[in-house]
Amino acid sequence: MQRKDPFVVGECYHVYNRGIDKRVIFKSIYDYQRFIMLLYIANSQDPIHLDNLINKNHKNYQEIFDTERGKSLVSIGAWSLMTNHFHIILREEVESGISKFMKKFGTGYSMYFNIKYQRTGGLFGGPFKSKHILEDLHLKHLFGYVHLNPLDIKFSGWEKLIDKKQPKEWKDFLEDYLYSSYQDYTWTERKEAKILNKNAFPNYFSEEDSFEDFIDNYLSFNPDNLH
Repeated sequence: MQRKDPFVVGECYHVYNRGIDKRVIFKSIYDYQRFIMLLYIANSQDPIHLDNLINKNHKNYQEIFDTERGKSLVSIGAWSLMTNHFHIILREEVESGISKFMKKFGTGYSMYFNIKYQRTGGLFGGPFKSKHILEDLHLKHLFGYVHLNPLDIKFSGWEKLIDKKQPKEWKDFLEDYLYSSYQDYTWTERKEAKILNKNAFPNYFSEEDSFEDFIDNYLSFNPDNLH
């Protein structure tokens, strides 16, 4: 299927998809971990098979992120996983890099999920969706949107609340949530940080407290604070 707006090398995009019929695509911690490992391993111009690394080379979850991948297809700036969908901010680094990356990890995860849960057919609701990020302010806004998206898991409708009495509780949840790149912007040391290539994106959060200040401002529901 040819996309209406082809991807351009050096340009940034917001890509996302959800389970078919909005069904759950992550049923256990191992499902989340499998997807996260694929975010790292599938981002390679070389053919790398995750099952070979796990089964033949006996690498565990943490060791996967020490695997040499070769040159990347895309640069990932942020990501988050919910129970039935995902969001990724990325930049195309080589011709057709985004399409190849999304196909590699999407196919890999779908095959894993179908075998594990003894199902057949497509896992996702059609081809992945994408939006070209044309403005710097939009890109910065998306770093907030993607990282705060998991709040819907525990605090449904949080963004519509007028009475803002829970921002600390919301932030505590996000800081403990393992299935996004939020911790990688709060200077938490973890192997999953290798998924990101922050140098490929504007240096919005160079200081230790700048990302947390950004999130505080985002949660204040004042768009002027995001400039």
